[in-house]
Amino acid sequence: MYVYAEYILIENMVINFVILQVTKMIVKAKSNKYRLLISSFIGSLYILIAFLPLFNFMGGFAIKFLVSVLMILIAFNPEKFNTFLKQISAFYLVSFAFAGTIIGIYYILNNNTLSAKISFTNEKELIRYLITGIGLAIILIHYIFKYHKSKIQKERFLTNITISLNDKKANLTALIDTGNSLKEPISQEPVIIAEYNSLKEILPKSLRKIYVEEDHLDLNKIAKVMEEIGDDIKLRLIPFKSIGNENGILIGFKPDSISIYLENETRRLKEGIIVAIYNNKLAQDEQYTGLLHPEILG
Repeated sequence: MYVYAEYILIENMVINFVILQVTKMIVKAKSNKYRLLISSFIGSLYILIAFLPLFNFMGGFAIKFLVSVLMILIAFNPEKFNTFLKQISAFYLVSFAFAGTIIGIYYILNNNTLSAKISFTNEKELIRYLITGIGLAIILIHYIFKYHKSKIQKERFLTNITISLNDKKANLTALIDTGNSLKEPISQEPVIIAEYNSLKEILPKSLRKIYVEEDHLDLNKIAKVMEEIGDDIKLRLIPFKSIGNENGILIGFKPDSISIYLENETRRLKEGIIVAIYNNKLAQDEQYTGLLHPEILG
C-alpha cells in the first residue's frame, strides 16, 4: 500500500477519533472531545513512528497492545478494572469491524482474490475507501447494538410492583423474566418469586419465625405454621429446580391483590397469582428483589 507520509498522521488521527467515539457510545463512557483527541493523536503518532525503519521493532503485538491500553486510559480514565476490560474490548471490536468492512468493500469493488495484496493508487482512493468503510461499519454496528439492546430490554425489564395481603403492602422492584416458568403444581397459576426481606412486613409472625430460624425447609414446621395460620393466609408448597438444587421447595401464598406499574398503565390483579418466598438474594447487585412471571402480563 502506497501513501504519502504527511497524510498518515492526520488520517489515522481521524480514524482513531471515530473509533474512540463509537467505543464511547457503546460502553456509555464519560469523556470529552479533548481526551479523545489526545488519545487519537497518540495512536496516530505511534503509527507514524512505526513506519520508520529504525523503529520497526515497535510493530510487535506487545507494543501495539500497550499503545491501545494507553489510548483507553487517556480517553476514558476507567476507575475499575472491569470497566477497563469492557472499554478495550469494545475498542478492538469497533477497530476490527472498521478494518473488516474496508477490506470487504475493497475486494467486492476490485477484481482481486482474497490472497491479493491491498494497494491504493493514490491518497484520494485511500480516503474514499476509508470514508465508505467507516460509514458502513458505523451503520452496521448501530443496528447490531440496537437489536441487541431491544432483545435485552424485552428479556430483562424491570418494573415496580405492590403486593397486598391482609391490609398490608410490600413494594418491590421485579424483573420480568422470560426464563421464569414456575407455576403452582395444582392450580397451574403463575408464580411471582420475591425475596423474604421484601415481604417480611406483610407476613404473619409464625411464618416469619421459620425464616428467621432458617427452618423454611422443615416440612413438619411448615405444616404446623399452616395449621396456626388457618384461613388468614392461604399457603402453598411449590417445588422448583435450579442449578445445584434439584428438589427445592418454596413456600407460597395467595395475595389479596398485586399492582404492576408498567410504563403506560397500572395493572391490578386479584386472582390467579401465587407469590413464592425466596430466602436469598435474586440479584447480587440488588437491582431487583422479585421475578415476575411473563404470563401475568399476557
